[in-house]
Amino acid sequence: MKGRILILDDDKLLLGFMEEHLSMNNFEIFAFDSPLKALEYLEDHQVDLVISDVKMNEMTGDEVMSRINKLYPDIGVILITGFGSINHSVNAIRKGAFDYITKPFTSREILYRVNRFFETSEEDRKKPAASPAKKAGATPEKARPASPRQKKTDAGKVRMVGNHEHIRRLLNLLPRIARNNAPILIQGESGTGKEVYAHLVHHESDRAEGPYLKINCANLPSELVESTLFGHVKGAFTGAISDRKGAFDEADGGTLLLDEITEIDITVQAKLLRVLQEKEFQRVGSQKPIKVDVRVIATTNRNMNEAISQNIFREDLFYRLNVFPITIPPLRERKEDIPLLAQFFIDKYTQQYSFTDKHLSKDLSQHLMQLEWKGNVRELDNKIHRGVILAQDDPEITIEHIEDNMFTEVDEELKSEVLSDVPLIPIEEMELQMIKKALEKTQGNQKKAAKLLGISDRTIRNKLKNSGWAGADEL
Repeated sequence: MKGRILILDDDKLLLGFMEEHLSMNNFEIFAFDSPLKALEYLEDHQVDLVISDVKMNEMTGDEVMSRINKLYPDIGVILITGFGSINHSVNAIRKGAFDYITKPFTSREILYRVNRFFETSEEDRKKPAASPAKKAGATPEKARPASPRQKKTDAGKVRMVGNHEHIRRLLNLLPRIARNNAPILIQGESGTGKEVYAHLVHHESDRAEGPYLKINCANLPSELVESTLFGHVKGAFTGAISDRKGAFDEADGGTLLLDEITEIDITVQAKLLRVLQEKEFQRVGSQKPIKVDVRVIATTNRNMNEAISQNIFREDLFYRLNVFPITIPPLRERKEDIPLLAQFFIDKYTQQYSFTDKHLSKDLSQHLMQLEWKGNVRELDNKIHRGVILAQDDPEITIEHIEDNMFTEVDEELKSEVLSDVPLIPIEEMELQMIKKALEKTQGNQKKAAKLLGISDRTIRNKLKNSGWAGADEL
């Protein structure tokens, strides 16, 4: 698990969506609709982060944060509200909130804030922050979505496993690619191992003792991309109450990984090109050039020719990045590596959980070779992770272990229909879709739909009326 998170909201439906979405992204979640019960839980249990609504009946989110700051200063807090203002957000950050997000927000936004908390060093979490941007739901400029420095001793934890000819060739090229400063563009489908290869390049280079920062360009709010990359000066925009360094500042002397670079706005791409060509940039709101020594590694899962022809990506930036073009093949093209990868993940998780040694059953090995692997190596990793946990002390992992589904109180078929679109739609729209699906399954019976969702029928009525749904008055 990536971390332990307590989420607190007296809106049970919203609470359920956040719990499901963060759990799907490998966080251990403890959900409460009562602030008093949540604080009581913290007395005997350790968590890393609390995500709390601001307006609740028993006590406010500010009061919850004040209690946490006093009793548990090592726990981070992210506040959520549908009643936010710039003044409130500034005060919340000053009082110790790590971040602040205003409803309505997308599930991608909440995941971005959470990931940023865990990617930020404990020391940086405690630094005073600038205020959030004016736009509702914009990310406060408190923390960078950049990971703390990676030490060279971490290199042994990162491996690219495989005997396929393409993988062997990439590993043979690694030392020559690593020991220079030229940009690298790594292409490949999601989950193939692009980040793994980038990490290896850094650790094989003479920059290995320097910082290694990763920016996920797909998760950056559009209004904060430039500030995140290049920093800003005080007064550059509403909420910029102090100077703030960007990713290029922080990566000076090391490596900066720009993950999914084609998601960066094309106007910002011109400034990236300047950094690569001239080794200097300007912070937002400043005319002063800053020299920088950063090696850039970029990744993308897009077809670059299509991205260029559609004017999504600058052709000149592509050629500047493409000094060392690297392509990671999808798992379906290197199926002979599946048994090796599977055993690698088995060993990884059995050690992590201190379980007995395990191996794949013959039937499971054959089953893995027949799958499509749309999620590539990441999908295999997840399946083996599940299998190791469900096998417990069994020496053999079987098909039943990796294909077993863990059910919750909410109908699983119903959740899968709606949650397949989780990263793309606002939380409120997800709620409405879930309610509509439940009503379809119960032929419009609100009481049965409410039971299916684990909420009250009154909540369903209120959600539908507040959404302005045309069919609400008919129910």
